[in-house]
Amino acid sequence: GFQVLNSAYRQVIEALSQKSGTRQTTVSLQELETQIAYQSVLSEKDMVTLVFHPHFVMSEGLEESIPTGNNDSFALENWSIPESLRVRTPGGGKTPYVLSVVISYLRSLLGLQILPHKILQCFVFDICVYFRQEHLLQQLLHYHVLLDSPELAARLQILAKAPWSWATQASLDMALRVREFSVVAEMLLFSGQYLDIVPFIVTQKEVNFKVKTLLEELESDTKATSEDPELMQHVLTEIRLWKQEADLSPSEGG
Repeated sequence: GFQVLNSAYRQVIEALSQKSGTRQTTVSLQELETQIAYQSVLSEKDMVTLVFHPHFVMSEGLEESIPTGNNDSFALENWSIPESLRVRTPGGGKTPYVLSVVISYLRSLLGLQILPHKILQCFVFDICVYFRQEHLLQQLLHYHVLLDSPELAARLQILAKAPWSWATQASLDMALRVREFSVVAEMLLFSGQYLDIVPFIVTQKEVNFKVKTLLEELESDTKATSEDPELMQHVLTEIRLWKQEADLSPSEGG
């Protein structure tokens, strides 16, 4: 299906890599775009923005819900599919046609050792969620067909709250690997791992997470506090120790 198209694309990548004189292992999509602008070659961005995304929107009748993006833009949000639009019932064992074609294209790239750009990876993730292809999505993540990125970690975080139970741990693990520590802290909070939050944000120096949020969430979690009446005191003790250590440490600016 996509072998001829992607083989030509692979040749452009190799030529650009050799031209740089550094034998670099990766070439930016922006660099490739300038090389293939006047050739009969399509990048992942072209395939998503010109083929897959428009076909998906039209075939699903989502023209009013998903505005058409600007092909000249690399902004990933222009090509996202909101999780709230997902179909109401799972598709069962049969993979929707448009999804099977996108997966076939993705596998063709990987077969030629082309790492798919984020715009394609995010689209594959979103379309799996839209069609409720939960098992397929788990496989793509497990076998690293979809690679770690802050964008996918954030998407997993949304799924965890949907709730897709397996997505909680998946989001935590990926966020740790890509060092999205604010996502890790939020997922620890979401999953009720209250005693792990303060040590984590202290260790990782995560300044974006608000301790006030932790205390408010813990206070409203009557189940957790009834199971462990001392839980709030333990967390407050951790916060006080953190503050004492911070006061004793020299300031960042000297």
